Amino acid sequence: MSISAAISNAYSGLSAVSRRAETISSNVANALNENYTRREVMTSERVIGGTGSGVKVENIFRAVDVLATSQRRATGAELGNAAMKSDAITRMAEMLGQPGDARALATQVLRLENSMRAAADAPQSEALRSNLLSDASGLAKSLNSISTQTSAVRMEADATIARNVQTVNSALKEIEAVNTEIRIRGAGSNDTAALMDERARLIDKISDLIPIRQISRDKGEIALYSQNGAALIDGAANVLEFTPTPVITHDMTLASTALSGISINGRPVTMGSGAGQLDGGALAAAFEVRDVIAPEFNGRIDAMARDIVDRFQSPAVDPSLASGDAGLFTDNGAAFLPADELGLAGRIDINALVDPAQGGDLWRLRDGIGAVAPGPNGDDSQLRRMLETMTAQLAPGAATGVITLSSATSLAAGITGIVAGSASRQEDQTAYQMGQFDILREGELAMVGVDSDYEMQQLLLVEQAYAANARVISTADMMMQTLLEI
Repeated sequence: MSISAAISNAYSGLSAVSRRAETISSNVANALNENYTRREVMTSERVIGGTGSGVKVENIFRAVDVLATSQRRATGAELGNAAMKSDAITRMAEMLGQPGDARALATQVLRLENSMRAAADAPQSEALRSNLLSDASGLAKSLNSISTQTSAVRMEADATIARNVQTVNSALKEIEAVNTEIRIRGAGSNDTAALMDERARLIDKISDLIPIRQISRDKGEIALYSQNGAALIDGAANVLEFTPTPVITHDMTLASTALSGISINGRPVTMGSGAGQLDGGALAAAFEVRDVIAPEFNGRIDAMARDIVDRFQSPAVDPSLASGDAGLFTDNGAAFLPADELGLAGRIDINALVDPAQGGDLWRLRDGIGAVAPGPNGDDSQLRRMLETMTAQLAPGAATGVITLSSATSLAAGITGIVAGSASRQEDQTAYQMGQFDILREGELAMVGVDSDYEMQQLLLVEQAYAANARVISTADMMMQTLLEI
């Protein structure tokens, strides 16, 4: 080998180890950055005229584990789905309160029962009748509040859908731009690794909301489809379309077109069936909360309100009432009609005839709402009938989910238990998905993340390679000096 060839070989070696040192430095600097993927320099023999002439840097290899990343993304979507539903159901359970809490719905129903018993035991006491009115009014207001909060949950879910759609559309447009840049620069070239990291980060944003499948295309580009077959990007980015609804009432549904679904490039896609094209992630969970979970909960509360109203609207309980008259509890001031159960919890109120603040009289609680004049102070018959209907074991409405004969108090406790159990199960599911996600994320990072110890070992090899190549150049220089001195 000639001296010039030795120098050329050594120079190429120095260039390669310099690039390796630069790459190792970048790896170590990003060791704590989970969006960064480990790089390695790939080299090969440089051959000129059939003769080896050192080494050349082929490209910067970006560590990838397709299976680990795919599994982590799929579990991340399941986690987002479970967490969204868990948050909503937990909020609903909190609306009902914990058994024994002063503001819990079941406690308030029991308090009303006890105040009726106390008033029946002392029918002459205006103070006890005032307590009865206060407890009845408090129960009605509590049902009103729960109904309002349930509507708020639906509206928040609708707003979340709008934000998620915007996030997906923005990420898809950015992925389209990154795809183009990678294609222009050339897949596998030294300067596309950072672009691929950025693209992976954008894909992760989408995969938390929609389970996706990533498909490789020519020249380093990728296509994204949902797990159930909806095209998100394959060349140009598709556009998800959704119209938010700022105010949602209990009668508004997706089926009635009062609420918006999702379209892709103007074509409606199914949501929430389990096999819908975008089902499985946090986006689908928001639809489920808005269109299934919250309405089902509201149906339980409406059925509870109906049970309360029906118990006191019957002339058998209050003979002073004519058929069609409102009882102790009203539907926004009027008698309740069975066909109008939807939203009743938000409309239930106390009959103005028994409320002095509305021009009514407390004696009507003792003598009958429709009585024309006060009766004897010691007459407890009406209060006893009210107490009996409050504690009567009646068949609850199917919407409550309670299947056994129940008093008003036990029905409230039964609904509370059903919702609390659902919240507990959903929390367990979320915790399980969180554990699975953490395990898969750690496994993925072990494959594609930066190991500082390994990088330090590689740096020692770089140092040795640098010293060896430098020694060749130094020796060649000495030989050149010797030749020149001859």
